[in-house]
Amino acid sequence: MQDLKDVTNNVHYENYRSRKLAAVTYNGVDNNKNKGQLTKSPLAQMEEERREHVAKMKKMEMEMEQVFEMKVKEKVQKLKDSEAELQRRHEQMKKNLEAQHKELEEKRRQFEDEKANWEAQQRILEQQNSSRTLEKNKKKGKIF
Repeated sequence: MQDLKDVTNNVHYENYRSRKLAAVTYNGVDNNKNKGQLTKSPLAQMEEERREHVAKMKKMEMEMEQVFEMKVKEKVQKLKDSEAELQRRHEQMKKNLEAQHKELEEKRRQFEDEKANWEAQQRILEQQNSSRTLEKNKKKGKIF
């Protein structure tokens, strides 16, 4: 007796429920989407909806991948541009540094020349002073 109740509950109720769902789907919210699907079973409808959903998800995934690739390309281009700008600035700073180095070398050379001239003049002046002092001492008779 329990088996009959289970069969009635499981099989007949499932048939009743599937017919009601089909009627609601045909007459209700999904009316424009599922016209002519009254003859399909709910499982077939669910399978078709699942396939549609999977196709929609794949399409969205492809679109997202395209957007991602586009953004990656933009970032790579931006990084290349930044790298080129940094390289240009590096070369400019290197040229400026070399120019400053040459200028400092020229100033150092000029300073060394001026120093050598000044030292030569100082030696000449010292020799003149010492010779004058020696002459004065000779005149006074104070040689050693």
